[in-house]
Amino acid sequence: MALDFNQTARQMMAAMDGATNARRNRRQRFADTLDRASAISPAEAADRTATSGRRPFVFSRTGPEGILGNWEPQVPPNDWVALSVDGSHIDVDRHLPLRCHLINLGGCAITYGKQPSCDLFSEPTLAVDDANLYLRPDDQSLEETLIEGRLLGALRTVREVERLAEAVDDLTTNAPVLALLDGTLAFWDMQRGSYPGYVVDHLINQRLRPALARLQVASHPDRPVAVAAYTSKPQTAEVAGAVRVALCGSSDAECTRRCSARRSDLMQCDGAAGFDDRELFEALLEPGHRSPLYQSGRLASRFAVGLALGEEWSHFYYLHSGTEIGRVEIPAWVSADPRLLALSHAMLAKQCELGFGYPVVISEAHEQAVVTGRDREEFRKLALMLMEQNALPTPESAKTISKRLPWV
Repeated sequence: MALDFNQTARQMMAAMDGATNARRNRRQRFADTLDRASAISPAEAADRTATSGRRPFVFSRTGPEGILGNWEPQVPPNDWVALSVDGSHIDVDRHLPLRCHLINLGGCAITYGKQPSCDLFSEPTLAVDDANLYLRPDDQSLEETLIEGRLLGALRTVREVERLAEAVDDLTTNAPVLALLDGTLAFWDMQRGSYPGYVVDHLINQRLRPALARLQVASHPDRPVAVAAYTSKPQTAEVAGAVRVALCGSSDAECTRRCSARRSDLMQCDGAAGFDDRELFEALLEPGHRSPLYQSGRLASRFAVGLALGEEWSHFYYLHSGTEIGRVEIPAWVSADPRLLALSHAMLAKQCELGFGYPVVISEAHEQAVVTGRDREEFRKLALMLMEQNALPTPESAKTISKRLPWV
C-alpha cells in the first residue's frame, strides 16, 4: 500500500508549530548562554574546567585566554612556506586473490615571497609480503595482527606525520613554515578497535612519538615550524561542554546523576545544553579570527586503549576560515610558544583566504593523495593481470563474479 500523503501532511503541519516554538526557544537560550558565558572570568572558567571528571559529556579545559573570545590574526611574514601531507589507501580485499594493501601519500609545498614556488609529490607504497602486511611483537612470538581496516587507517595517519617531518627536513629555506595535516591526530582509528599492546607500542612509541619529536626539533628561532592539523566543519562540542560546566558549577557526582549529553534537570545547565562548538563560534568569530586556546578533554579523559600520549595533540582553537568554522589542533610545544601560536594563526588564516575558505596546501596535497574509484578498479585489474603473467592462480570470489555477470 502506498504512503498516505494526506495523513502524513496533516501530521507534518501539526508538528510545524512545535518546531517553530522550539527553534525560537533555542535561539533565546543560545543568546542567554553567550551573555552568561561572556561574563565568566578566565580564572573562574579555568578553575571550573581544570579536571576532566566523569560527566556525561566531554568538555575542554580553558586557559589564560578565557572561555570565549575573538583574536585577530597578525600579518603573515613576507617570506614563508606552507607544507602539507595527506594520504589515502586501498584496503586488503578478501575478494582479490592477492592479499595486499596500498598507502598513497601526497604532498604539497608552496613558497611565498621573493622566490615563489610550488612542489608536489605522490608516493604509493604497496604491501604484499607478510613483513609489511602484519605487525608482530618484538619478543619473536608467533602472535601477529593483520594491518587492515581501522588499523590500516591508523598506520596511514602515522605515515603522514612521518612524511611531513621528512618534508620539513628537506626544505632548504630558512623562512617560517606552516606544516599542516588534514583532520585530527586524536587517533580515533586506534580507539575504535581493541588491539594488542605491541600494536599500540609500534604505532605510538616507535613511530608517532619520534615523528612528532622530529617536527619539534626542526623548529628553531631561525626557522620556526608551526605544526597544525585542520578539521573542516568539526562536529565537536568540547567548548560548549566547558560553557555548561562553567555556568552550572555542579559537582561531577551531581552532574552524572542529573545531566545527560543533551539536557539536564539543573536549570542553569539545561539552558546551556544542546549546542555545539561550531555554532558558538559562527556567532562569535569574524573571518580570519580565532577562538581562545583550549586543551582537549577527549585525549585527557576519553582516550581508549590506555595510550599514554601526554600533551602532544591535546591543544586546539577554532578558526573562522571566511566560509566556515575550522578546528585547529596544535602540539603542546606550539601552544606554549606565543610566537609560534601567533604564526600558526597568521599563516593558516592566509591559507584559508587564498583557498576561498579552505587551506590551499591541504587541498593540493589531497589531490596528489586521493585514490579514486576508477583507480581502485584499475589497481584490481593490474593485480590480476600480473598474477596471470606470472602463472599465479587468480580465483575470484563468487560475489565478484556475480557483479560482472548480472542475472538480467
